[in-house]
Amino acid sequence: MMKKIIVLLGLVLFTTSCKNEPKTKVAPAQASNQDLNTTKKTVTAGFTNPDATQLYKDYLVLKAALVNTNAAATRNAASTLAKNLEGKETYQNVRMVASLIASSTDVEKQREFFVGLNEQTTAILKETLASGKIYQQYCPMAFDGKGGYWLSNSDEVRNPYFGDVMLACGEVTKEIN
Repeated sequence: MMKKIIVLLGLVLFTTSCKNEPKTKVAPAQASNQDLNTTKKTVTAGFTNPDATQLYKDYLVLKAALVNTNAAATRNAASTLAKNLEGKETYQNVRMVASLIASSTDVEKQREFFVGLNEQTTAILKETLASGKIYQQYCPMAFDGKGGYWLSNSDEVRNPYFGDVMLACGEVTKEIN
């Protein structure tokens, strides 16, 4: 009896954690040409140096590939990010994590590495943001309830940790400006 109650409570918690989620799974982006990362509006951000600008652009491409649950596109985006950071001492930690993402063909492993990339990238972009804003978003369900953050150019949530499974699960926790 107690086991049934615990299972039922777990199920209720899981189904109510992301209330805005559709009840059916969205078709994976690679199966169609639909970009699940598309939002109605985006904001721009300007940075104090061109390296940070490139980092942010590459980061957003990588995040979009994860939202679309596309391991090959994620590998390509991470590889481009790592290549664009070659020889830039300030960005070596980001480059190392991007290289780990690029070396994996498993989208779930890529998502795990993305957490570390996000932490490194957030610190750099906060320091170099000169204009505009960046949205920091969070999903409490990611990684078995440990949660995960990411950055976005839109206040509309597009979850890179669940992609097509729970596309809008999460919330904006901070506006960096």
